[in-house]
Amino acid sequence: MAEKKTHQQRGRRNRQRGAELQRLAVNLAKDFNLEAHNRDRGGACHPLGDILIEDKYYGCKMRKSLPSYLLPEKQEIGVVIRADRLKPSIVIDLEDYLLMLKLLKEINNEE
Repeated sequence: MAEKKTHQQRGRRNRQRGAELQRLAVNLAKDFNLEAHNRDRGGACHPLGDILIEDKYYGCKMRKSLPSYLLPEKQEIGVVIRADRLKPSIVIDLEDYLLMLKLLKEINNEE
């Protein structure tokens, strides 16, 4: 009979995958010359968010698959979503979003 996994072993791969996504997002932001830091070291669950890009906190959620309705289709570049009694949000490609942040930063630095 197989041994039961301990609590530490059970979520290890999920924590690794989440950390990989955080590193990817921070490194992409740095490629766009944005100030970025990983705030969630070792699963410490930083209370404000997992990563910090240009003084704004973001969470990182890694899943094996996403619901298809959250993914752009046809010629769409993003999907606007909203739940009852919540503000609308948008799902877009991370590189497109980081490019927008970079352009905003450049415009603000020129002023």
